[in-house]
Amino acid sequence: MIRKQKGITLKALSDGVCSVSFLSKFERSDSDITLGLMTRLLEKLMMNFDEFLYMHRDFQPDNIEQFFKTANKAYMNRDAKKLKLLKSEQLRSANQYGVNTYRYNALLLEVYESIVDDLYIDDGIQKREIRLLSDYLFRVEVWGYYELTLYNATLLLLEPDMVILLSKTAFEKSARFRDYPKIHEAITSVLFNTIIYLLGSVNSFQENFTYQQEFNTFMSYLETIAIPESNLVDRVHVLQLKGAYEIRTGKKEEGTAKVKQAIQILNDLGSTKMAYNIEHYLRLIV
Repeated sequence: MIRKQKGITLKALSDGVCSVSFLSKFERSDSDITLGLMTRLLEKLMMNFDEFLYMHRDFQPDNIEQFFKTANKAYMNRDAKKLKLLKSEQLRSANQYGVNTYRYNALLLEVYESIVDDLYIDDGIQKREIRLLSDYLFRVEVWGYYELTLYNATLLLLEPDMVILLSKTAFEKSARFRDYPKIHEAITSVLFNTIIYLLGSVNSFQENFTYQQEFNTFMSYLETIAIPESNLVDRVHVLQLKGAYEIRTGKKEEGTAKVKQAIQILNDLGSTKMAYNIEHYLRLIV
């Protein structure tokens, strides 16, 4: 389909890569193809694997991305029934294939389910599952989209020391893929949520802040990954967090000014809902 849409003949596409008959068999699904040959064909079509696979999936997200989107949607809609169904599916897959990653997915869904139902997770089960999760994350040599998203979704379950250690691990072990937009977005989200976690709840702003060094470390990570100038939302978010940090460390006037600046920028851009949420947050922390 792609070849025909680009007006390229079988002969022209196969030239220098493979035989015309082999390409014809591959297009008819009568033959498999090596990764090397597929790469060369896509290069001649001026198409990358992401585009090709997106079309191959009928313009739908991949299975991993789809899982996280479905789980998040059910959580945001407070759909406990859907969360239970998704959890059962993941546990069934874990038992069928003996793959622990399905259990980590189930842990995520159990957390969402407990929040929606306003229930506490059994402490023994939680500790065992979190140990499995943390062991897996520490064991993986290179963090990709799955590891970053899974950790991001379960971060609030962990103790501060574990969050600090794992977030540093996430930053270091995702470095190889950091220029890939999807990974860049995922690690940025992890860093933001780590900083928010360390700042604490709105009620804790009256207490001493013991994570100043860690806050500065993760802020420096954000500077290292270089949020694009075109990503105004994340840049405004950084400004907001810097303001919240100053308020948290006793510089109430300077911090308030930064947060109000972030609110003004969002209002000027027409992002009034986001501006309102930050304004509400500011009222709570001061």
